Amino acid sequence: MRWNEKYDVKFHETDANEIVSVSQTFKYIQETAMRQMKGIDQSYESLFEHKKAFILSAIRLEMYSPIYAYEKIDAYTWASEGRGFTYPRYYEIQRNGEVVCRATSNWALVDTETKKLLPMGSIDTSKYPMDEPVKTEHTARIRIPAALPLALVGEYTVRYSDIDLNGHMNNTNYANFLCDYIPNIEKIRITSIGISFLNEAKYKDTLKVYLARVDSKYYVRTVRSDGNVNVEAEIVFESLE
Repeated sequence: MRWNEKYDVKFHETDANEIVSVSQTFKYIQETAMRQMKGIDQSYESLFEHKKAFILSAIRLEMYSPIYAYEKIDAYTWASEGRGFTYPRYYEIQRNGEVVCRATSNWALVDTETKKLLPMGSIDTSKYPMDEPVKTEHTARIRIPAALPLALVGEYTVRYSDIDLNGHMNNTNYANFLCDYIPNIEKIRITSIGISFLNEAKYKDTLKVYLARVDSKYYVRTVRSDGNVNVEAEIVFESLE
């Protein structure tokens, strides 16, 4: 069983090439998951009130075909059985029955006061729509090759517009932030992006951004002001020229 939400794509959700941006694609699937949680009377806000929160640890988004303004799309989300401290969640976007996007993600449940991870069974997941895991070409969690030299390409201070209820950058905002550092971004289309979330980026913290290219992939690492790695990402692209 999968949870379904329908969306009408708006013009301001597209980029300079008139296709839906990567961050907006993240917003579609995450909004679908949030509505599903609210629909089963286990909203994110209610979890937060009980000192619990889901934290994204890794996500992989694969975009098979561009989505354009004014198109109608169906977004789906569902969970599968997790183990230990990992809560898997999957997503799919369809246009007229055609799959144009899939995503796989791993979440952790944390105690918002102690910051300790909570194992499976800490909340009732019996109402969650369940289905088989989705298959993607790339894995959700990425590892930047240890020998790959990354160059410092800039710094970014986390703004108020970046953060959410947790007080740190919302995971749907990372794609725009990371892609802004890719050279000639207007000449390519992102076909896949994987992000591993290692430490949150808090409001007003300054992140150092490191970048390297290998063929049709970019690797990005962001480092907080305290020296801890914030995220690592692998961005796969194709030329629009």
